[in-house]
Amino acid sequence: LIHGAGSSAYSWNYISLWLDQPIQTIEYTVGQDHESIFDSIEYPEEIQTVIGHSYGGLLGAEWLSQDVRNVRGLITIASPWQGSPTARILNWFLSDPVWNDMKPGSEFLRRINNINLTIPLLNIVAVPDQGNELAGTGKSQNDGTIPVASALEVPAGYRNYKTVELPRTHSEILQCFNTVELIRQFANDPVQAVRPGVPWDMIAQ
Repeated sequence: LIHGAGSSAYSWNYISLWLDQPIQTIEYTVGQDHESIFDSIEYPEEIQTVIGHSYGGLLGAEWLSQDVRNVRGLITIASPWQGSPTARILNWFLSDPVWNDMKPGSEFLRRINNINLTIPLLNIVAVPDQGNELAGTGKSQNDGTIPVASALEVPAGYRNYKTVELPRTHSEILQCFNTVELIRQFANDPVQAVRPGVPWDMIAQ
């Protein structure tokens, strides 16, 4: 489990209570070198599912692009595949590398969007009834933190994926039992879970 930028492993407390599998949470600080984050992963050969929230989902994809090992699938939750215009604003005031990474068209996002990943991907997107104007830079739909369009636009190199939308905000989605159920079903059989016709809509209510 890889948390989002500026968060911590505690953000996974609710979800981890409901999962039966052994869990490893990855802690990192904003701006930490990515290779040092990946070096902190224990027993990488034993990991079967990688789950990341927001920026953590992109880190998970970057790690898997180096070597999928025995990982059967990737789950991203409210991850900004195409960045966020808000990051440009924050980068004016804050020098942290994460805001530079999240600027649309950044070098980091270009790398993420050029990855070819063949293992199944479940892309869970937060789509609340109402976001906020800053996150959406005006009236564009957002989850309170990132544009919904950015989370929906999975890179072309991720050929085996399914997107499921949940009516929650960027942070609420980690406190949602529907998210737990989606994770459970995907972890049980990632290949079957992303096949066309699987009735995810029955869960995502």
